[in-house]
Amino acid sequence: MRRRKGPRGFRPLERDELARLTFHGAAGEVTGSSFLLETAGSRVLFECGMFQGGRREEARNRRPFPFDPAALDAVALTHAHIDHSGLVPKLVRDGCGARVHATEATCDLLRIMLPDSASIHEQDAARENRRRERRGARLVEPLYTAEDAERALGRVEAYPFDERFALTNDVDVRFRRAGHILGAASLEVWVRDEGGFERKLVLSGDVGRADEALLKDPEPPEEADLLLLESTYGGREHRSAEESVEELAEVFRDADRSGGNVIVPAFAVGRAQDVLHTLAELEDAGRIPVRPVYFDSPMAIHVTELYPRHAGCFKEPIRSALEPRDLHFCRTPEESMAINAKRGVTILSASGMCDAGRVVHHLKHNLWRAGTHVVIAGFQAAGTRGRALVGGARKLRILGEEVLVRAKVHTIGGFSAHAGQSELVAWARPMLANGARLALVHGEPDQRDALERRLHGAAPAPILVPESGDAVTLRRRGDPVVFAPAAAV
Repeated sequence: MRRRKGPRGFRPLERDELARLTFHGAAGEVTGSSFLLETAGSRVLFECGMFQGGRREEARNRRPFPFDPAALDAVALTHAHIDHSGLVPKLVRDGCGARVHATEATCDLLRIMLPDSASIHEQDAARENRRRERRGARLVEPLYTAEDAERALGRVEAYPFDERFALTNDVDVRFRRAGHILGAASLEVWVRDEGGFERKLVLSGDVGRADEALLKDPEPPEEADLLLLESTYGGREHRSAEESVEELAEVFRDADRSGGNVIVPAFAVGRAQDVLHTLAELEDAGRIPVRPVYFDSPMAIHVTELYPRHAGCFKEPIRSALEPRDLHFCRTPEESMAINAKRGVTILSASGMCDAGRVVHHLKHNLWRAGTHVVIAGFQAAGTRGRALVGGARKLRILGEEVLVRAKVHTIGGFSAHAGQSELVAWARPMLANGARLALVHGEPDQRDALERRLHGAAPAPILVPESGDAVTLRRRGDPVVFAPAAAV
């Protein structure tokens, strides 16, 4: 049942090949997750994420997909973060008619996040076109529109955790809890041929922290022929939860003494809710003074309101756990702008990497004030404004204006949604002990290489470090996993 000739971006399988997996993103980098699986009877895309960072990454999002979207039979997502899901509307616009499979909570988050992403692209295009019109330059189209996002949401299909189901005629999938954010999963993928011969692939997605305060702990599978393991923090260990909480508390005590504002650029899904929960606990324990908290992100507010609908994702009842005593929801632009005149307050706002959303305006109005504190509580991709702050930048270009950085910038890694090195090793250990071949993805080269060194003795075979365009094949005979660099594909 081999294809003689396939559409763009696909090649026939060789005689002993059961399946081929090609890395089209998050290979040698953190963002743009995209992995294409080809079998004798199916073409499946795992993840369809945006590249995030600077102008180079933005340009990559506009390129045609390296395969024909109309030829896909199914799409499956590990979770809703935009670097894993953000190009789904473009995929559907470009001809994909396949269903998009995800957990129930992920599907609910996509209904919030994809329209929000489309709105950002439309606003960015409109802003750029105003500049171009004044120069008489050619106008640009948004990466995708709200209509594209709605069409994509019409393809979404929800599944519970821990239920194996047929993705296609020869590919089964099961979602396993990954922690990280609401609804996040690792994927167990079984590929079989007409005779019933089977190989198993596991995609880690983004692995969450062990003993995270709100979400249930990650649940690693026990065996695989091939494991794709994220390496976002492959070379780093996070501080303990209690150390990070105390570090955050000291920031707020210092801000209370100086009367300055505290700005927390937070990812709308996960980090924002974790910070709210921690502030509520610190206030209840009397470890920080009660101060006004302005939750200034309509999307993050919508996500927070979604939490009680998915009680099975959490260790404890969730509603009251997220509310500091003097909490204000800012839904409208007018409510957001009114914060500019306030001092001695906490501003919790998106986006987490400081490159979009309302937090950009708050940084512009506060970074130059010596009493301001900025708390960075999540991963910052290369090329982002948040990465510049973490790196000690003394000036930033914000909304067309150069702004001095007099604020104190605090990086509190214990609030990261990603597992640190030891947690990644512990998560992968059962599969490696059972002979799984390992490929490291979703990490910048220094982090990936550090994790490779740490796992060197634990992996049963040389560890794969794929780059974009590389592929691996799952085989019926001989070595079950064979690596094929892009030059040889």
